Amino acid sequence: MFTYRRLQQSVISKAIEYGVSIVIVDPRNTSSTCPGCGEKLIYIYRLAICRLCGFKIDRDSVGAMNIWLRAFEAYVEGAWVISKNLRDEE
Repeated sequence: MFTYRRLQQSVISKAIEYGVSIVIVDPRNTSSTCPGCGEKLIYIYRLAICRLCGFKIDRDSVGAMNIWLRAFEAYVEGAWVISKNLRDEE
């Protein structure tokens, strides 16, 4: 079985090898928060619905959107885990 931690370590290793920047994002609560307004979502089976702004989307899609948004925020703020220049310093 290919565990999450092992996958994460493999991705980090390859990022270092090829000099690619990555950002590690905590996936907790990414399926329960509206990516549009930040409100807590309600679910009807797999459909996430925001009561505040009316946003509707599949559970997996909302999680993926929120992970991307968190990664983008970290990237913009400069909170990179591995920088592009790390490989050059070796």
